[in-house]
Amino acid sequence: MPTVPSSGASRLRAWLKACGLPTLLPTTCLLCGQWQDTPLCQLCVERWQRPVPRCVRCAIALRGHALDSVCPACEDQSPEFDRAIAALDYAAPWQGALSRLKFQEGTALARPLADLMLKALAQRRDRVDLIVPVPLSRPRLLERGYNQTWLLAQHLARNLNHPARHDVLHRAHHTERLMHLDAEARRAQIAGAFEVSEAALPHIQRRHIAVVDDVLTTGATLDEVARTLRKAGARSVSAWVLARTPAPDRSGAQAADSAGSAVVHSLSSR
Repeated sequence: MPTVPSSGASRLRAWLKACGLPTLLPTTCLLCGQWQDTPLCQLCVERWQRPVPRCVRCAIALRGHALDSVCPACEDQSPEFDRAIAALDYAAPWQGALSRLKFQEGTALARPLADLMLKALAQRRDRVDLIVPVPLSRPRLLERGYNQTWLLAQHLARNLNHPARHDVLHRAHHTERLMHLDAEARRAQIAGAFEVSEAALPHIQRRHIAVVDDVLTTGATLDEVARTLRKAGARSVSAWVLARTPAPDRSGAQAADSAGSAVVHSLSSR
């Protein structure tokens, strides 16, 4: 099972709990820098998690569309997964928070970011039988020490009272990072990258599976995951993502005001 190394803060909380003392430690909001006891303050969440209409198939933000519409791209060619739910756009000031979670051991952010996903899921009910994370390759897991999508999936499962398993999907082979590749190159890189373990087959056959990922960009990874799960017998597949990359004509600069840009700059300098 992917594990998270015990940090100094978590060890201190454990000691405080054993002594019967309060375990809330002061910290600063990652977005505004104000002192408080959670990594994201409620004022910042209310300001920056703006609900927008999204495509029900790929979760891209839509303008001038009714709720639960399908975007033109999905009308032309639907993704392999049946539906997608995203908490927010991958735009300022959230890129810094996601980068901290994913690459800088910011595991304390998993809970508040998963809470943002829970808000999005509450607006679009999605009954599923099992929650699974997109797996990391063994070299990537050893390098990072944890799988951020599994951390998110665990929080979602506990709050939704759904089962979650990290051992359903495995990386059949290691792939290079996809973030700098175009859609076609991503599809070629990720083809055949996943497999379902024999022991996991009874847990997914004829079941509706929710796959948790941090960012949905071209959909190449989640398409391949959905294809793999369907081949193994899954009835349907939903993609639950923390952030969705905006459409090409809606840049992060347009999605956020100048204050958001300042927040991202401050995050990058920490």
